[in-house]
Amino acid sequence: MAKYGLIGRSLAHSESKLLHSFLGDYEYDYIELEASDMLEAALKNTEYDGFNVTIPYKQDVMKYLDEISDCALEANAVNCVRRLSDGRLVGDNTDVYGFKTMIGDRANGAKCIVLGTGGGARAATIALEKKGAAEVVLVSRNPEDKKFGDRKIIGYDELHNYFDVDIIVNATPVGQYPNNDRSPMQENGRNMSIFTELKYAVDLIYNPYRTKFLQDAKRITGCKTMSGIEMLIHQAIDSCKIWRNRFSLKLNNPYLMRDIRRKLLKKQLNVVAIGMPGSGKTTIFRRYAYEMGFNFIDVDEKTEELLGEKINDVLAPGGKGEQYFREKEFEAVKSMCSVTDSVIATGGGSILNPISRDILRSNGVVIYLRRPLDSLSIKNRPISQKTGVFEIFNKRDRIYRRMADITVSNNRTFGAQSEKEDNAREYNRDMKRFALEIGRKIDRYICHLAENDWI
Repeated sequence: MAKYGLIGRSLAHSESKLLHSFLGDYEYDYIELEASDMLEAALKNTEYDGFNVTIPYKQDVMKYLDEISDCALEANAVNCVRRLSDGRLVGDNTDVYGFKTMIGDRANGAKCIVLGTGGGARAATIALEKKGAAEVVLVSRNPEDKKFGDRKIIGYDELHNYFDVDIIVNATPVGQYPNNDRSPMQENGRNMSIFTELKYAVDLIYNPYRTKFLQDAKRITGCKTMSGIEMLIHQAIDSCKIWRNRFSLKLNNPYLMRDIRRKLLKKQLNVVAIGMPGSGKTTIFRRYAYEMGFNFIDVDEKTEELLGEKINDVLAPGGKGEQYFREKEFEAVKSMCSVTDSVIATGGGSILNPISRDILRSNGVVIYLRRPLDSLSIKNRPISQKTGVFEIFNKRDRIYRRMADITVSNNRTFGAQSEKEDNAREYNRDMKRFALEIGRKIDRYICHLAENDWI
């Protein structure tokens, strides 16, 4: 059986192995190298018939190759290597193909900005030009040190001169898992509000699915956004065609992209429950996690670990107070950056911090669990008892609704709260039914994402 591998420095976030398992009948490994001087030995390993290459070795790998395609030479980056029958290594660049395919005809006549000057940025720039872009400008923190032919490279301090761009592309690694709370615009002192005519924002990062860069672009400008998962899949398909030297019926299946998106998203995305205190988030979504076989995380429990005491004690008269509690709660939410494929029940006020909202949405299907206010439990909930559920609801409902991908009504009673065996069975039956109902809603939503490349 043929064997291929992904060469990179840090591959913990990669979905490539899973992705290639959908594409062909070959083995696929991760090959982590700490330094570029390890590249030559890895490439000489004849156990492998070819390689993908990712950050930071797309340029370093070129000096070890026997042939390089025109496309890769133009991009000055190789991300796909094929070993020929005579042992020679041929380098190619499938990122250009991947970006051309994902952007389609939207670049025709468009003014474009590409953040970054590395291999991904160069591939995106070439692809935009080949698709008929009217202008493509690259952006760097140190533009005076960068060259890419005669193409214009500017600093972030000049972005305001390009307020009327149609397309902006993030081709930097800023915001990549597990740094889900970061954005290249924000880190360079710029705001998406600069762009008054923006139509499309694209991120080459695929984990997280909704980067802060994309969330800011959509929230501030109202533009359409696209995750790097599209480019990941398209370039992988092209790599497979190069390695296997043939077009298989499987790769030409028109439903292949949809099916792969769905499988990758189901593996990557968390289920995040938000809603009022006492609405049943912890109880219901703990049961959902159990029924579906997922890891369950309770933000309140994580917060108490950081506090070193119960939340009620912190909020009690003479305790450390709500501000201290919120600081630790934010730390607990921030730790969710490194979490995937889990079920997360948030505290009712976890979403008050805008950064927390972006973190939870970055790799999450967000579910707003709504319950009638007169049915909300306020037992052992000091803030609800002090402020009142109606006032809390009025302050938070709009935030819950804007965050949510799905809204689920919880207006039911699960069995009769009794120790009798028959009532206990009824309670468990009702809980299981509700959990499975929520599961069907989530599956439908992920299918919706899989059918629509723009988010």
